[in-house]
Amino acid sequence: MEKGQGKNNTARIQLIFTMLLFGTIGTLSRYINMPSSLICLGRAFFGVLMIMLLLALRKEKPDAEAIWRNKWWLLLSSAFMCVNWICQFEAFKYTTIATSTLCYYMEPIFYILAGAVILKEKLTPKKVICVLIAFCGMILVSGVLQTGLHLSELKGVLFGVAGGFFYAMVVIINKYMKDISPVNTTMMQLALVSVMMLPYSALTGAFGEARITQTGIICLLILGLLHTGIGYIIYFDAVNKLPTQTVGILSYIDPVEAVLLSAFFLKEPVTVYTVAGAVMILGAAAVSELTGKGENYEKS
Repeated sequence: MEKGQGKNNTARIQLIFTMLLFGTIGTLSRYINMPSSLICLGRAFFGVLMIMLLLALRKEKPDAEAIWRNKWWLLLSSAFMCVNWICQFEAFKYTTIATSTLCYYMEPIFYILAGAVILKEKLTPKKVICVLIAFCGMILVSGVLQTGLHLSELKGVLFGVAGGFFYAMVVIINKYMKDISPVNTTMMQLALVSVMMLPYSALTGAFGEARITQTGIICLLILGLLHTGIGYIIYFDAVNKLPTQTVGILSYIDPVEAVLLSAFFLKEPVTVYTVAGAVMILGAAAVSELTGKGENYEKS
C-alpha cells in the first residue's frame, strides 16, 4: 500500500512539473521571432528527435504494427495538430498570453460539444451549464465588454478559440485509435507534423520571414527538446499511474501559471474581468472533467 502510494506521489510530482513546464510555452514563444509554422516545425522536429533518443536509451522500439494499424487516424490527427499549434502560436502573437491561453482552454468545452455530436455522448444539464459559463468567461477575457475589440485583439481571441477547437478534434480522433501506446502515438504525430509543416512553411514563405537570433534558436530548442520531447515522456509516465480526475484537475496548473507569468514577467495587463473570466472558464472546464471525461490525453 505504501509502495503504491509512493508511486502515486512521484507521479503527481512528475505531472505538476510538466504542467509548470507547459505553462511557460507562451512566455517562451515571445522570444522566438519566427512565423508560427516555423515554430511548429521546430517544436515537432526537435521533439520527435528527443523522444526517439529517449526510447533508444531505454532500448524500446516503436510498435510498427500498431502504428500501421492506426495510420489513417494518425495522419488525420496530425493534420489537426498542425492547425492546432499554428492557431496557438498565432494567438500568442496577436493578443496577451493570458487571453490567448484562456481562450485556448475552451478545449474541454469543445470536447463536450463534439462528444455529443460525433460520439453521441449524452449532453447533461450540468454539461450544458458548463458550456454556457465557459462561453461567458471567454467574453469577459476577450475584453469586448470593456473596450471593444481591435482587429489584432480579435484575431488573437479567434486564433485561441480555434486552437482549442482543433485540439479537441485531436482528442476525439485519438479515441478511435486501437492498441497503440500514447508515446508511440505522440512520436508519430510529431514526426508527421514535421513532414507536413516543412512544405507548408516553404510554400508560405515562412523561411524568408524568419528573423534568426541566438535567443530565438535557444528558445526553440528548449521548446522542442525540453517542453515537447522530455516533457511528453514524463507526462505520459505520470498520467498512466494517476486517476483521470487527478490528471484533469492538476492540468489547470498550466493556464494559471501562464496568466501569472504574463502579468509578472511580461508585464501584460490582467484586469478584474480577466480574472473573473479565468475563474469561469477554468472552473467550468474543471467541473466538466469531474463529470466523467473518460480519457487521458496529451496537453499543449
